Amino acid sequence: MKASFPPGESLHSARQIHNFLDCLWRARATAPGCAKAFTLIELLLAMAIVATLIGFATPATMSALRGSQLSHGSMVVAEQLNLARQTALATNRSVEVRFYQYADSSASMEQPSDPNTGKFRAVQLFQIQESGSAVALGKLRYLPSAIIIDSGSRLSTILGGSQAKTWNPILDPQVNLPRIGMSYNCRAFRFLSSGATNLSPFTATWFLTLHNLQSGDALAAPPADFFCIRIDAGNGHTQTFRP
Repeated sequence: MKASFPPGESLHSARQIHNFLDCLWRARATAPGCAKAFTLIELLLAMAIVATLIGFATPATMSALRGSQLSHGSMVVAEQLNLARQTALATNRSVEVRFYQYADSSASMEQPSDPNTGKFRAVQLFQIQESGSAVALGKLRYLPSAIIIDSGSRLSTILGGSQAKTWNPILDPQVNLPRIGMSYNCRAFRFLSSGATNLSPFTATWFLTLHNLQSGDALAAPPADFFCIRIDAGNGHTQTFRP
């Protein structure tokens, strides 16, 4: 069971320990006939106290780091969705949002040659021209290494098989992606010039769920900390939720 502390308690304890050691030092310094230095036992005790404080602080620090990465990843996806809709409205042309699944060579159980072993961890926008060709709008955006978009239909309906990208070898061929190459899977949908999407407003509720990689993938239920983005198929507006 992990120990939990009220906000500021660890800092308060550190101050108490500092004050205790300071008082001990002053007492020894002013005591007649005493050496003005700590004994080996006292130094070992101080080191043990510092190690205990670090042990208490590390879980909180890691939790804060994971929370920060999730915030950054969700901001990347939300910004790309909003940019896609605004660009479609401003230019009167459809904008396609692509989500990429690929394997990270540094992650266990993932094989770069097999994207099915990978995770959805990148997004990019493409503007659809009158000819049907696709032109990239900006660079490929990667999520933080510890954050993924859940690939399961329970938590991310937009990444279902019905949204698998179909490539046109002439007008819209598969793109060689930086750091990824051609070994990836892609799910996509479009914002139309009206601001709406090409997602069916009748068959499903469309959303994405981001969470920490350590929580797993294709989950049956969201983990304790997650970020959900819901897209209204009819008007393209997005709603976000985080517990």
